[in-house]
Amino acid sequence: MKRLVKRLLRPVLEIRTTTALAIACVLTLIALGFMVWSMAVPTPLPVMLAMTVGQGIGTIAFALYIYVVIREIRRERRQRS
Repeated sequence: MKRLVKRLLRPVLEIRTTTALAIACVLTLIALGFMVWSMAVPTPLPVMLAMTVGQGIGTIAFALYIYVVIREIRRERRQRS
């Protein structure tokens, strides 16, 4: 199971910092689009999509951003040592 997870996450773990941040930004804008749509058209479908799809995409973007921040902090600490 652990090998499968590592194999699936390998492309994400090897991605460059600037590319990962650009992906996180694009995902955030998409999620914000869902949120704005649900505010502009407050009918059940846009609100449900914003609460499910928009929140999921936003969470993935935030997790990617946090991963990049932690990776950069660890890299800086290794360079200081």
